[in-house]
This record gives sequence, C-alpha cells and structure tokens, in this order.
Amino acid sequence: MTTITVRIYTPLNENLEKISYQTGILKSSLILYAINDIIRNSKVNELKSISYKSDDSVRSTLRIPSVLKELLEKTAKENNLSVNSLINNAVHSFCISHWLIYL
Repeated sequence: MTTITVRIYTPLNENLEKISYQTGILKSSLILYAINDIIRNSKVNELKSISYKSDDSVRSTLRIPSVLKELLEKTAKENNLSVNSLINNAVHSFCISHWLIYL
C-alpha cells in the first residue's frame, strides 16, 4: 500500500460529499471505486477534458495499492494527462454515469 495526494476540484468534491452523505460510503472509497471502474474497464479513452472557472480544489490523501498507483501513472502518461487530472476525470465521468441519481 502507498499513499497519493490528489486535489479534487471543488464542484466534484461537493458532489462526492453529497453522494457520501446519501449512501454512507466514505468519500475516499468513492474515489477509489471511480478510479478502478474507469481504468480497469478501459474507459480512459472516453474521458473528456473537464475544466472549471475556479481553480479551487480540496486536497485528499488516498491510501491505494502500489499496483493501482503504477497503473494510474502508466495510464496518465499514455493519455498525456497528469495523475491528478486523470483522477478528476475518472470521478467526473463516474459521477455522471453512475451516481447522478444522488446529485
């Protein structure tokens, strides 16, 4: 296991907090679930660039398996993204496709 610090864009963080409150699932678990779903199911090519007018973000530290961290780094490099952008894109895509009912 290793740790990774990610900056989640404020609007995404607010969505994660709503989902966490309504489902009882920890925010860090929601992020990990989104990462695993998007990366392990080869949905990375579906990721679209997301941008927000505000550069505000919330720092979160995730405890993840070393293998997943390596996969994140490899996938980010292959898609010309930072690991942070890849995670934000994964959370954004997953919120839209699976958790929209909670928002």
